[in-house]
Amino acid sequence: MADPVPTVPVPGVRTPLGVLRLSAVVDGHLVPGVAEQATADGLRWSHPRFGLELVVKPFEPPCSDPDLVRPVDGCWGAVWRVTAHEPLQLVRLAAAFAAVPPGVEAQWDGGQGLTAVELHDGRTVLHLGGPDAEDLCHRAGDGVPARWEGLLKQVYRNSAKWGSEVRPDHLGLAWVLPPMEPGEHALVQAAVAWREVRPDDPEDDMSTWWAVLGGPEHILRG
Repeated sequence: MADPVPTVPVPGVRTPLGVLRLSAVVDGHLVPGVAEQATADGLRWSHPRFGLELVVKPFEPPCSDPDLVRPVDGCWGAVWRVTAHEPLQLVRLAAAFAAVPPGVEAQWDGGQGLTAVELHDGRTVLHLGGPDAEDLCHRAGDGVPARWEGLLKQVYRNSAKWGSEVRPDHLGLAWVLPPMEPGEHALVQAAVAWREVRPDDPEDDMSTWWAVLGGPEHILRG
């Protein structure tokens, strides 16, 4: 009997406001919560129709200007790499909290190519963010298929059936990718950052917002 294929659990990101869970569904195929292979860079799944890799790691925030930001207490990123072996119609990637402690409030806080939510409980502020539909198109040829640039008209006309989604309770985000053709690949990131609220913080402090603004290449370089 052949040895069983070792599996590796998909890591969650532990934050002061709960554990951030990561998931993926590709054309109705729920990618299991354990990976088939661990590589030096992350986790990998294989399927006849697609390949999927996931890197989860801490990284340095892209902005370090002390006039704009203050140090964060935690900053983690997840980067999915989806490769199409056959035409893919629906790829959905998600990062969400299954539960948060009592007293946590959550709200939408996106903008400038960023889909983001803010969570806070009066002691800790946290941002979870990633690309919006417009940003995916602007990155065409740089981590996502070059032909996605031609999909911008769908975004501006609000006719796109893909893009970013915010969970109704604002405790998670998801990304539905445009259809992919064989041989294409896409890098999509989610980032989470948090810091303890200090008495001397400016009222409009956006340090955790700036921390989740970077793209997948920044996270991977870290």
